[in-house]
Amino acid sequence: MNRSDEFAADLFQVRQAPGSEQGFTLVEVLVAISILAILLTSVYGIFTSVSLTRERLDADSAEYHRARVLFDRLGRELRGTYFQPRDPDLVFSGSSVDDDALELELSTTAVSPLSQTGSGIARVRYQLIEDQEATDGGLVLMRSEHPVHEQTDEEAAGMMRLVPGVEALRLRFYANGLWQETWDGRISGLPELVEIELRLRTGEKEPAHFISSFEVPDAEVL
Repeated sequence: MNRSDEFAADLFQVRQAPGSEQGFTLVEVLVAISILAILLTSVYGIFTSVSLTRERLDADSAEYHRARVLFDRLGRELRGTYFQPRDPDLVFSGSSVDDDALELELSTTAVSPLSQTGSGIARVRYQLIEDQEATDGGLVLMRSEHPVHEQTDEEAAGMMRLVPGVEALRLRFYANGLWQETWDGRISGLPELVEIELRLRTGEKEPAHFISSFEVPDAEVL
């Protein structure tokens, strides 16, 4: 046998030597699967947490948006209040003795750009009623607007949905160092401040709570 034959024989023996086969043992496979399962569980937990956080932020954003719409609009209209007790077409009155029974009516120069009142002075009315479109018995804040010198009933004034999902809405009127639950401008003139307290439904969570006060310009208490 020549050297080339001896080298080939030795190489064959090395390849066939016991324990020289390449592969994974059962223990190694089980360990790898366990590590992969732990990693996948961790990644799933992270994605679940991120998804829940995003949903919560989206819900909170919607609630804050509804509250901001109400406070921005009411604040602008209260700051634009135009009232003279001797003019029967002008009005400023409000009542919220119960959380689910609120009415506010005022004449203001802050006319909505999209309304049909044009420019001038508008008579705005807010009313909190049971939401017929909601299945959970929630409340909805309705709003109407029409020119002060036009006598328009509630239906013709176009009561529109402004803030749905209301849990409770209360008003308080401040004048002469006292807070009052109701106000009649014919009797008392204008208050100095109007406080708005709003609670919005948030599904399974506690209602979101918002509160703010607005100054009534040129307030004249009788």
